[in-house]
Amino acid sequence: MAFAARLKNRRQSISTIRGENGANHPSSCSCSPDKLQPDAMESRATSTKARLLLLLLLACTCGAVSPSSEAAEAKALLTWKSTLTFSDANASSPLSSWSPASFPCGSWSGVACNAAGRIAALTVPGAGVAGTLDALDFSALPALASLNLSGNHLAGAIPANVSLLASLASLDLSSNNLTGGIPAALGTLRGPRALVLRNNPLGGRIPGSLAKLAALRRLDLQAVRLVGTIPTELGRLRALTFLDLSRNSLSGELPPSFAGMAKMRELYLSRNNLSGVIPPDLFTSWPEVTLFFLHYNSFTGSIPPEIGKAGKLRFLALEANNLTGVIPAEIGSLTGLQFLDLGRNSLSGPIPASIGNLKLLVVMALSFNGLTGLVPPEIGSMSLLQNLDLNGNQLEGELPATISSLKDLYSLDFSNNKFTGTIPSIASKKLLSAAFANNSFLGSFPRTFCQIASLALLDLSSNQLSGELPNCLWDLEDLLFLDLSGNGFSGKVPSAGSANLSSLESLHLANNRLTGGFPTILKKCKQLIVLDIGGNHFSSQIPSWIGSSLPFLRILRLRSNSFSGSIPLQLSQLSHLQLLDLAANQFPGPIPQGLLANLTSMMKPQTEFNMTSLIHQQILHLDAQMNFVDRIDVNWKMRSYTFLGTIALMIGIDLSGNSLSGEIPTELANLQGLRFLNLSRNHLSGHIPENIGDLKLLESLDCSWNELSGAIPSSISKLPSLSSLNLSNNNLSGEIPTGNQLQTLDDPSIYNNNSGLCGYPLVACSKGSSATVETRDTELETVYFYYSIIAGLVLGFWLWLGSLVFFKTWRTYVFCCVDRLLQDKVMKRRRAFR
Repeated sequence: MAFAARLKNRRQSISTIRGENGANHPSSCSCSPDKLQPDAMESRATSTKARLLLLLLLACTCGAVSPSSEAAEAKALLTWKSTLTFSDANASSPLSSWSPASFPCGSWSGVACNAAGRIAALTVPGAGVAGTLDALDFSALPALASLNLSGNHLAGAIPANVSLLASLASLDLSSNNLTGGIPAALGTLRGPRALVLRNNPLGGRIPGSLAKLAALRRLDLQAVRLVGTIPTELGRLRALTFLDLSRNSLSGELPPSFAGMAKMRELYLSRNNLSGVIPPDLFTSWPEVTLFFLHYNSFTGSIPPEIGKAGKLRFLALEANNLTGVIPAEIGSLTGLQFLDLGRNSLSGPIPASIGNLKLLVVMALSFNGLTGLVPPEIGSMSLLQNLDLNGNQLEGELPATISSLKDLYSLDFSNNKFTGTIPSIASKKLLSAAFANNSFLGSFPRTFCQIASLALLDLSSNQLSGELPNCLWDLEDLLFLDLSGNGFSGKVPSAGSANLSSLESLHLANNRLTGGFPTILKKCKQLIVLDIGGNHFSSQIPSWIGSSLPFLRILRLRSNSFSGSIPLQLSQLSHLQLLDLAANQFPGPIPQGLLANLTSMMKPQTEFNMTSLIHQQILHLDAQMNFVDRIDVNWKMRSYTFLGTIALMIGIDLSGNSLSGEIPTELANLQGLRFLNLSRNHLSGHIPENIGDLKLLESLDCSWNELSGAIPSSISKLPSLSSLNLSNNNLSGEIPTGNQLQTLDDPSIYNNNSGLCGYPLVACSKGSSATVETRDTELETVYFYYSIIAGLVLGFWLWLGSLVFFKTWRTYVFCCVDRLLQDKVMKRRRAFR
């Protein structure tokens, strides 16, 4: 075995040395002193002492790599291994090669040794190792220079005795489940150059003792749940070139002492709660800085003009802070800049023309600020630009024609500004996403987009575009998202096109002047999820193929058109449907029986937060994912809202403003995920379903302006989330239910024009009144019966008495009859007495 052979070789070396002083010179052992001359004896004695001294020195040197030391290192690792478990017991673990029968150097996976045979590196990343570091004896590994246990399932605290690793140069414990904070003892290590603890729930503060690591070049504490401020002492890390404290909860200001880190190249402080101004000295004191990320913090003040001194800067991200002022013209001095993100601040003023000097820029995001003025034509000189985002500013005027020279564009966004004129021609054949929404662009549909086969997202909504839609629109085979809503497009939706449209997921054509029947081109859109064609002049019936041809449809909005005919029962095949809006059309007749029975996505609450689609692209030689979030307009709680991002949580039905008749289907109560229901302004009759109280998530209910009768079901008071209710203008009667959430709806207008209703918040019901119509009718009939008897008796009495007073003949006759009866009664008593 290797271990035994290595020991044997070492023993042979020692024996050879001994043999040179003994076995190879027999006389040194066998000759007696009296046989040697005095000078010879003295010379021999001196030589023997020297050789003994050399032997002792070599023996001490060999003792540094003695079998006992090697055994101690192996024992330390084996002891630690015995405390570990592995995430997949059936998989081959790298630690399976660790065995007492073999020597660590050369045969143990993840273990490397130095020239002296001591363990110098332990590298076991992503091995599915679970356990703690408590049982690992760091004192037994004095030569360990590199420890990498990243990407495992280690838990517990980082032991303080890790400081016993006297030779440690690199420590990587990232992506585990370590807790207990960063031990201050790490500051006692002699000379580590890299300390990587990222992606652990360590918590606590940054220990100031880390400032003692004078040789440290890389400090990575990303996403370790740090709190508190950044210690000023860290500015003493003069050798540091890489610092990542991002994705924590650090607060306070950026220490001015950081200017002392003269060798800094990459700084990551994003996604914290840092505040204060950006120290200008950082840009003048860090001549080697190439990356500066402070995005998603609360930094204030302006962008320092000194930023132009950082001549080697390639990546600059200050997005999502509270920065004010203008974009300094000095930013044009950063001629090596490739990535610039100043979005989501409060920057004002124009885009400086000097930005055209950034000829290596690949990404420029200035979105969601208060920038004004024109887009400088110099932007056309940035020939490598792939991503251009000016969304959400106050920019105005026409877009410069020089934009057409940007032939490497993958994504551009000019939405939510004050641009006018026509949309310029786009020459890039690589374009994946183009957004011009919420401006004042004029003209017809830009046919230049039909020539960009790669286009996946096109948003021209809320402009002043007009004319008919071209057939070539449907030649875009990779199109995922198309929004042309809020314009003046007219005519029929073209039905011709070479593409099969199998990629299209979201189509918005709402609020135009489109005519004709239900667009037949949609039959090709097998992956369609969102369809909004409301607010047009479409007519005819909804085709029966909608249920089979659009199986993944989740949002169907056809409101404010002229669709007629019965609601197709085939809509029940849309098992993913969660929003059905057919309001303000001309649908007659009853709600089809069974329509609501199979809408399984409405039977339970949605759990995903939003619906996003991913667009893949390459940016700066890296794979990037650009996602867009869908949106929809919903009439919610008697108002119109635009749901952006949270659309996936919205479940509802709106059939208002039609000519529907008949009763409300009782199967409606099975849709227990409903958040809103609007059946108003129809001719529905009968009772409100008794089991409507099963809709526990219902927040808005509108059944007004119908012909509903009977009592309001008491179960309606069991709706815990109900915050908007309108039952006015019906024939409802009885007492309004009370209790729970219903008591908060105190506006009497929600019950107006129901002559038979009483109770809070209307007038109080009479004492003893029942909540049911049948009981009340019975009580009223009984009262009327007794009143009629009493009235009859009174009337008869007065008629009889009046006849005696006013008619003498009747009075004489009555008195004679009474006298005769009395005489007969007296005679009978006399006879009985005799």
